[in-house]
Amino acid sequence: MKLRLLILVTIVGFAAIAVGWVYERSLRAPEEKADLVIPDDIDYFLTNMNYRALNAEGKLDFQLYTPRLDHFPHNDVSQIKVPSMQIQTNTDPWLVDSLAGEYQHANNLLRLTRQVVIKRNGESPMQIYTESIRFEPDRELVTAESETLMVIPQARIRADFAEFDLARKIYRFTRTSSVYNNEKG
Repeated sequence: MKLRLLILVTIVGFAAIAVGWVYERSLRAPEEKADLVIPDDIDYFLTNMNYRALNAEGKLDFQLYTPRLDHFPHNDVSQIKVPSMQIQTNTDPWLVDSLAGEYQHANNLLRLTRQVVIKRNGESPMQIYTESIRFEPDRELVTAESETLMVIPQARIRADFAEFDLARKIYRFTRTSSVYNNEKG
Protein backbone atom coordinates (compact mmCIF):
# COMPACT_ATOMS: atom_id res chain seq x y z
CA MET A 1 0.00 0.00 0.00
CA LYS A 2 2.84 2.40 0.78
CA LEU A 3 4.31 1.76 -2.68
CA ARG A 4 0.97 2.64 -4.34
CA LEU A 5 0.71 5.80 -2.27
CA LEU A 6 4.28 6.79 -3.18
CA ILE A 7 3.59 6.24 -6.91
CA LEU A 8 0.32 8.22 -6.67
CA VAL A 9 2.03 11.13 -4.88
CA THR A 10 4.84 11.11 -7.48
CA ILE A 11 2.36 11.19 -10.38
CA VAL A 12 0.29 13.97 -8.77
CA GLY A 13 3.51 15.91 -8.08
CA PHE A 14 4.66 15.69 -11.71
CA ALA A 15 1.16 16.67 -12.89
CA ALA A 16 1.20 19.72 -10.57
CA ILE A 17 4.64 20.75 -11.87
CA ALA A 18 3.45 20.37 -15.51
CA VAL A 19 0.28 22.42 -14.86
CA GLY A 20 2.33 25.11 -13.12
CA TRP A 21 4.82 25.24 -16.00
CA VAL A 22 2.02 25.57 -18.61
CA TYR A 23 0.31 28.30 -16.54
CA GLU A 24 3.56 30.21 -16.05
CA ARG A 25 4.33 30.04 -19.82
CA SER A 26 0.90 31.46 -20.62
CA LEU A 27 1.62 34.49 -18.40
CA ARG A 28 4.91 35.35 -20.19
CA ALA A 29 4.98 37.83 -23.05
CA PRO A 30 5.13 36.03 -26.39
CA GLU A 31 8.66 35.65 -27.67
CA GLU A 32 9.58 37.86 -30.56
CA LYS A 33 10.19 36.08 -33.82
CA ALA A 34 12.28 37.30 -36.75
CA ASP A 35 10.30 38.87 -39.60
CA LEU A 36 12.23 36.81 -42.12
CA VAL A 37 9.79 35.17 -44.51
CA ILE A 38 11.51 32.97 -47.06
CA PRO A 39 9.45 32.20 -50.16
CA ASP A 40 9.75 28.70 -51.59
CA ASP A 41 10.23 29.79 -55.22
CA ILE A 42 13.65 31.46 -54.77
CA ASP A 43 16.99 29.71 -54.96
CA TYR A 44 18.90 32.25 -52.87
CA PHE A 45 18.46 35.49 -50.99
CA LEU A 46 20.97 38.03 -49.75
CA THR A 47 20.63 40.43 -46.84
CA ASN A 48 22.55 43.68 -46.41
CA MET A 49 24.05 43.28 -49.87
CA ASN A 50 26.65 45.82 -51.02
CA TYR A 51 27.49 45.14 -54.70
CA ARG A 52 30.23 46.98 -56.58
CA ALA A 53 30.62 46.76 -60.36
CA LEU A 54 33.85 47.78 -62.08
CA ASN A 55 34.20 49.11 -65.63
CA ALA A 56 36.68 47.87 -68.26
CA GLU A 57 39.45 50.06 -66.77
CA GLY A 58 38.93 48.52 -63.33
CA LYS A 59 37.35 51.65 -61.84
CA LEU A 60 34.09 51.71 -59.91
CA ASP A 61 31.16 51.85 -62.37
CA PHE A 62 28.28 51.65 -59.90
CA GLN A 63 27.54 50.47 -56.40
CA LEU A 64 24.24 48.98 -55.21
CA TYR A 65 23.14 48.47 -51.61
CA THR A 66 19.97 46.68 -50.54
CA PRO A 67 18.80 45.24 -47.23
CA ARG A 68 17.31 42.25 -49.14
CA LEU A 69 17.58 40.64 -52.58
CA ASP A 70 15.60 37.54 -53.62
CA HIS A 71 16.65 35.61 -56.77
CA PHE A 72 13.99 33.76 -58.78
CA PRO A 73 15.62 31.06 -60.94
CA HIS A 74 12.67 30.42 -63.29
CA ASN A 75 13.13 33.82 -65.01
CA ASP A 76 16.63 34.72 -63.68
CA VAL A 77 15.34 37.92 -62.06
CA SER A 78 16.15 39.32 -58.62
CA GLN A 79 13.66 41.37 -56.60
CA ILE A 80 15.33 44.14 -54.60
CA LYS A 81 13.89 45.84 -51.53
CA VAL A 82 14.69 49.52 -50.83
CA PRO A 83 17.72 49.75 -53.14
CA SER A 84 20.21 52.57 -52.89
CA MET A 85 22.67 53.06 -55.73
CA GLN A 86 25.61 55.27 -56.65
CA ILE A 87 26.40 55.62 -60.36
CA GLN A 88 29.88 56.92 -61.12
CA THR A 89 30.20 59.51 -63.90
CA ASN A 90 33.07 61.61 -65.23
CA THR A 91 32.03 64.43 -62.90
CA ASP A 92 29.92 63.94 -59.78
CA PRO A 93 28.24 60.60 -58.96
CA TRP A 94 24.48 60.12 -59.18
CA LEU A 95 22.85 58.91 -55.97
CA VAL A 96 19.65 56.92 -56.59
CA ASP A 97 17.14 55.71 -53.98
CA SER A 98 13.81 53.90 -54.40
CA LEU A 99 11.47 51.60 -52.53
CA ALA A 100 11.71 48.58 -54.87
CA GLY A 101 13.76 47.22 -57.72
CA GLU A 102 14.26 44.35 -60.12
CA TYR A 103 17.46 43.14 -61.76
CA GLN A 104 17.27 41.11 -64.99
CA HIS A 105 20.52 39.14 -64.97
CA ALA A 106 20.45 38.01 -68.62
CA ASN A 107 20.01 41.58 -69.93
CA ASN A 108 22.13 43.33 -67.27
CA LEU A 109 19.18 45.66 -66.69
CA LEU A 110 18.25 47.24 -63.37
CA ARG A 111 14.76 48.71 -62.96
CA LEU A 112 14.01 50.80 -59.86
CA THR A 113 10.42 51.64 -58.96
CA ARG A 114 8.28 53.47 -56.41
CA GLN A 115 9.40 56.91 -55.27
CA VAL A 116 12.65 57.05 -57.20
CA VAL A 117 14.88 59.99 -56.22
CA ILE A 118 18.09 60.79 -58.09
CA LYS A 119 20.52 63.37 -56.72
CA ARG A 120 23.70 64.81 -58.10
CA ASN A 121 25.73 67.26 -56.02
CA GLY A 122 28.69 69.35 -57.05
CA GLU A 123 28.99 72.22 -59.55
CA SER A 124 25.79 71.31 -61.40
CA PRO A 125 23.47 69.96 -58.70
CA MET A 126 20.15 68.42 -59.62
CA GLN A 127 17.38 66.28 -58.23
CA ILE A 128 15.08 64.03 -60.26
CA TYR A 129 11.80 62.57 -59.00
CA THR A 130 9.93 59.79 -60.81
CA GLU A 131 8.21 56.45 -60.20
CA SER A 132 10.28 54.19 -62.46
CA ILE A 133 13.74 54.15 -64.06
CA ARG A 134 15.79 51.70 -66.11
CA PHE A 135 19.54 51.61 -65.68
CA GLU A 136 21.59 49.90 -68.40
CA PRO A 137 25.20 49.83 -67.12
CA ASP A 138 26.62 48.54 -70.43
CA ARG A 139 25.21 51.57 -72.28
CA GLU A 140 25.60 54.03 -69.36
CA LEU A 141 21.97 54.93 -69.89
CA VAL A 142 19.31 55.92 -67.35
CA THR A 143 15.74 56.08 -68.65
CA ALA A 144 12.86 57.52 -66.63
CA GLU A 145 9.83 55.52 -67.74
CA SER A 146 7.16 57.62 -66.05
CA GLU A 147 6.43 61.29 -65.45
CA THR A 148 9.60 63.00 -64.27
CA LEU A 149 10.42 66.19 -62.41
CA MET A 150 13.98 67.50 -62.68
CA VAL A 151 14.95 70.32 -60.33
CA ILE A 152 18.10 72.34 -60.97
CA PRO A 153 18.99 75.76 -59.50
CA GLN A 154 17.85 77.56 -62.68
CA ALA A 155 14.69 75.58 -63.53
CA ARG A 156 12.06 72.93 -62.81
CA ILE A 157 11.42 70.65 -65.77
CA ARG A 158 8.49 68.23 -65.99
CA ALA A 159 8.51 65.56 -68.70
CA ASP A 160 6.49 62.49 -69.64
CA PHE A 161 9.71 60.66 -70.55
CA ALA A 162 13.40 61.37 -69.90
CA GLU A 163 16.62 59.73 -71.01
CA PHE A 164 20.05 60.43 -69.53
CA ASP A 165 23.06 59.32 -71.58
CA LEU A 166 25.75 59.48 -68.90
CA ALA A 167 28.67 58.70 -71.20
CA ARG A 168 27.93 61.53 -73.65
CA LYS A 169 26.23 63.84 -71.10
CA ILE A 170 23.13 64.16 -73.27
CA TYR A 171 19.73 64.48 -71.58
CA ARG A 172 16.53 64.06 -73.63
CA PHE A 173 13.02 64.96 -72.49
CA THR A 174 9.66 64.28 -74.18
CA ARG A 175 6.51 66.41 -73.75
CA THR A 176 7.93 68.91 -71.30
CA SER A 177 6.89 71.94 -69.34
CA SER A 178 9.34 74.03 -67.40
CA VAL A 179 9.67 77.00 -65.12
CA TYR A 180 12.89 78.94 -65.52
CA ASN A 181 14.39 81.04 -62.71
CA ASN A 182 16.30 83.99 -64.14
CA GLU A 183 17.29 85.45 -60.78
CA LYS A 184 20.95 85.58 -59.87
CA GLY A 185 21.70 85.40 -56.24
